[in-house]
Amino acid sequence: MKNDMQEPNRNGSDMADPEGKLTPVQHEIMETVWNAGEAGLTVSEIRDEIAASREVARTTVLNLVDRLEKRGWLTRREQKGANRFVAAVPRDQTVRNLAEDFVDDFFGGSASELVMSLLGSKRLKKADVEKLRGLLDERLSESKRRKKS
Repeated sequence: MKNDMQEPNRNGSDMADPEGKLTPVQHEIMETVWNAGEAGLTVSEIRDEIAASREVARTTVLNLVDRLEKRGWLTRREQKGANRFVAAVPRDQTVRNLAEDFVDDFFGGSASELVMSLLGSKRLKKADVEKLRGLLDERLSESKRRKKS
């Protein structure tokens, strides 16, 4: 049973963190729902979107959507007699949470270990390195401004 006095999640908002991590197929459903925006999608519409790129049964999508709703990833809204599903958690928050979990699980919480791993794999292009450098410089500037305040 959920407590009426909800604690802030790890991002400091009052929105509850959903349970568990997303499998690749669940992530595909979430991407489809995020792309639909506030209007949301029915199970049939979600299935149709996914079926455009690969074969998938409606019952499979129905079961996955049901699980995502029970775990707090999706919210059901009844509109004109149809159940439409919208994301309960914004895409950017989910990406941040998944990235934090990934860094914790595979790099002992060290973002620098992740970056060094990417640099060693030669997967980063020059443009990626420049973008990272810019982001790091921006973060450093913000940190210095906060210290002066």
